[in-house]
Amino acid sequence: MNLIWFCALSLIFPSKALPEVIVQDTIAIKGEDVVLAAETRGRFFKRGGEVVEFFVDRRSLGKVLSGGDGVAFKTFLPKKASLYRIAVKAGQDEGHGLLLSLEKGSRIVFVDVEASLMEELFSGKSKQGSQAAVRDIQRRFPVVFLQTGPLSAKQVKEWLKEHGFIKSPLLPWKQGAVFDDMIGKGFRIRAIIGGPDVIESAKGYTTSAFSFEEEENAREVKDWEEIRKTLR
Repeated sequence: MNLIWFCALSLIFPSKALPEVIVQDTIAIKGEDVVLAAETRGRFFKRGGEVVEFFVDRRSLGKVLSGGDGVAFKTFLPKKASLYRIAVKAGQDEGHGLLLSLEKGSRIVFVDVEASLMEELFSGKSKQGSQAAVRDIQRRFPVVFLQTGPLSAKQVKEWLKEHGFIKSPLLPWKQGAVFDDMIGKGFRIRAIIGGPDVIESAKGYTTSAFSFEEEENAREVKDWEEIRKTLR
């Protein structure tokens, strides 16, 4: 689907006007409890007091009630370093997300989707060679996508899937708070690939940064092949 058309549809039929279950992607340390979260939304308001069932790789973790704010929580212990598929059901609605479990101290490569993978925000095209390069980098380091622009998480995930990118968590950038969260959990940042604002927000945590724009704190690159060869 063309990205312009996708955005136009989102304006005509905003996601908040449709009943849905939103599951947050997350990163966790292997062997430590992690709290999974999901939000139940009605057509116009959040749905509190809903019976919500969590599944990890199709195995039920049990049912809980969502709070008055529509958010439900369930604790899970990832026993291995792996990518887990999360599904959450509330009535007839179902949402999906990802949990990436890593060893403490793992060095993560963060990729700003809008600034690094999209040729232009509204062109709908991906940068040449980006899929293969990201796949190759993932063989050496865990890769986490960042949502940084005007597109919703749902739109960004649809775009990544449509363009054949690897399955990996998509986290909101939150003006750099995501990096504080990851460092606080005990992870390290191997590299940042993104726009100037994203790189600036992480400069206290890593000196390895790449950008397709001119940026004082990053190495400016012309294509993904250059990044792939550097991240060894």
